[in-house]
Amino acid sequence: MDETYFTLACLVLFLAPTLALWAFWSRSVAKNTVRTLRVVKAEDPKDHILTYLFAMLIPLFQSNVDDKRQLSVAIVAFIMVMFLFWHMRLHYMNFVFALFGYSIFTVKADAGADTLGPKPTDTWVIISRRSAISDGEMLTGYRLGGLVLADKAK
Repeated sequence: MDETYFTLACLVLFLAPTLALWAFWSRSVAKNTVRTLRVVKAEDPKDHILTYLFAMLIPLFQSNVDDKRQLSVAIVAFIMVMFLFWHMRLHYMNFVFALFGYSIFTVKADAGADTLGPKPTDTWVIISRRSAISDGEMLTGYRLGGLVLADKAK
């Protein structure tokens, strides 16, 4: 396989999630799709970082993609990592956003009287520049899709 294609594929796989997250965020800001939650319990899921690092290190293993068998192994490893990210809801983790000071929090939200809102058992993911989120705090953010919010607080 030509190294140019490999480099291009790596670049696309690195940039595509960042551009997608930025596009979801921009669309949510433009449409002012906000959601306010009362935080029941907030956690800083540092244990997810280990999984994230594991997934980031997998591409560094020695693999000869010119051989069909080795290419198959690399594709299976990639699919396993993607499944792991999706199953553990780590699709919101992003290296570029981390460089700009954003952190990830998981938050159990109170449904209150809002029957269309989150259930008490729902866990929301908050992308924020805060260093911590307090239990009982009201939090407003842009809804990026699913149960992911980008904190409006500066």
